[in-house]
Amino acid sequence: MRYLPLIWTAVMRKPMRTLLTLLSVAVAFILFGLMFGLNASFDIVVARARADRIFTGARFGNGNGGGIPIAVAHQIAAMPGVKVVTAVNFLPGYVQDSKYSVFLVMLDENARKVVEDWPIPAEVWNALHKDRTGIVMSKIQAARWHKKVGDTFTMISRAVKRADGSNTWTFKILAIGDDLPEQSNGYVLGNYDYIDKAKPLADQGKISEVDLLANDPATATELAQRIDQAFANSATPLNTTTDKMARSSKDFNGLDIKAITRGIALAGMFMVLFLTGNGIAESVRERFAEFATLKTIGFSDRAVTALVVLEAALPCILGAALGVGIAAIMAHQLPGLMPPGFGLPPPTVSPVLMLWAAASAFVVALLSAALPILRLTRMDIASALSGRA
Repeated sequence: MRYLPLIWTAVMRKPMRTLLTLLSVAVAFILFGLMFGLNASFDIVVARARADRIFTGARFGNGNGGGIPIAVAHQIAAMPGVKVVTAVNFLPGYVQDSKYSVFLVMLDENARKVVEDWPIPAEVWNALHKDRTGIVMSKIQAARWHKKVGDTFTMISRAVKRADGSNTWTFKILAIGDDLPEQSNGYVLGNYDYIDKAKPLADQGKISEVDLLANDPATATELAQRIDQAFANSATPLNTTTDKMARSSKDFNGLDIKAITRGIALAGMFMVLFLTGNGIAESVRERFAEFATLKTIGFSDRAVTALVVLEAALPCILGAALGVGIAAIMAHQLPGLMPPGFGLPPPTVSPVLMLWAAASAFVVALLSAALPILRLTRMDIASALSGRA
């Protein structure tokens, strides 16, 4: 406690420098919180992914003719090691204006078995497949469109037209479901049979994706490879992946997101180290005679070291707390700012991450103070007092 007046006087000697250092540290720790929070979210999503679930789609675009023939799903269902298969159709579009995009996933009756871990009760699945125009919205999507159970939902799809030539699709909201961590923008689920029968005859029986479960989770990766090999020379080559791999940060457009985010966070830490290191070194140079005076009146090297470390730690720790706090607020706002289907889960700023931020801030403070401390321990007190040091 006796050091506090000395530390406060030191950091307020140049208030603008201290403020800029604090803000720079805060910016760096905003990056730290968001990047490592994103990594934590990927870990949560991967942990939730089912080891036996597999997704397969056309390797090139949407397959020949604008989709995968439903016969492909039947052939996959007959392969050894496959437990259950569901056919999936996507319905992309927008509401009123093209900038208000929406994405519907149309599922058949087997979907409930493939995604049984989703928080959708059996009665909702029953209603969805009984009412062909019914849809289930997650809470995020319901809040976005200001909808409730019983409301109608109308969208326009340029990619999928109806048999009568129109591109307007109208649905009835049957239920509002809980959100999923891996679905950062929420979800809208509909009836596969409805969209299939409503399309022109030439487009019926064509699907967007085949989802399935393996009999044995341990063989899921091998089964995914066999599916790709079986259709490699067909009219519709497939690209198959397990749920674990699909949720991995390395599956985002071929980029390793976790490696990128770690690099960004570390770059921020190097920026903090450079700024605080320069700041504390300059502060010590300006007060060299003062430190010599402190040593003269009885301050030990250990006491002087503590002063310098605490002076460096104050803006680092305060900036870290401010930065991670802002990151936590931003993490809650990001899903609403990202475009639908962006694919990245919102960052998870947990208490553990906050502890890591505090520890990192203190390590940066120690490293920043290392060279000034070394110079102070080797100072010639007489030269410093005379101003020649």
